[in-house]
Amino acid sequence: MSALLAIVMAVSLALAAFCAAVETGVMSVNRGRIMHLVREGSRRARMLQNAASKMQETLTALLVGNNFAASAYAAASAALGARLSGGAPHPLWTAASAFGILYLGEFVPKLFFASRPLSRLLKTAPALAAFRAAMKPVTASAMWLTGFFVGRAEHREKVTVGDLVRILQDRKNGARLTDFECALVTRILVLRRKGEPVTVDGLLRAIDSEP
Repeated sequence: MSALLAIVMAVSLALAAFCAAVETGVMSVNRGRIMHLVREGSRRARMLQNAASKMQETLTALLVGNNFAASAYAAASAALGARLSGGAPHPLWTAASAFGILYLGEFVPKLFFASRPLSRLLKTAPALAAFRAAMKPVTASAMWLTGFFVGRAEHREKVTVGDLVRILQDRKNGARLTDFECALVTRILVLRRKGEPVTVDGLLRAIDSEP
């Protein structure tokens, strides 16, 4: 039984570290660099782009997973401490367990991913995709409850002129970009410089009218 509790503690600690690290990574990674790798054909970058494009869902899954892992770790730690001491867990055991989850499950993973978020997120992209898929029912329920009690906040991705210019520059450097995509980006830049609203219908009419 003690061995099983120790395994639960280790697995919970690993899950908490994963969630904390990836949360920091997706919040600090440069989206433009992900887009560049997607256009170069990177499968893992496409996984990251999918996660980043659904940021609320991704963060909800990570936060729920982190809290679940912390709760499981605390319960297993208390049970193991009680078995080892033959009664209530020793205060030193409780303090050491709390330090372990805070240092190894939060501080170190976040610091590790904050230093090089893109390269480390790319390595964990398949694990993140699998985790999001496994957590989807729980995530959907949590998001529904959050929306029911606090309402849904509008979220719009911000694409700057610099991002659009970088996309065109990537094509000159050999990135995969179709003529249609190139024309679309160019038209958006023209509309922004003129101060006109960017609408889907307006873009399609402008592109259709080009020779």
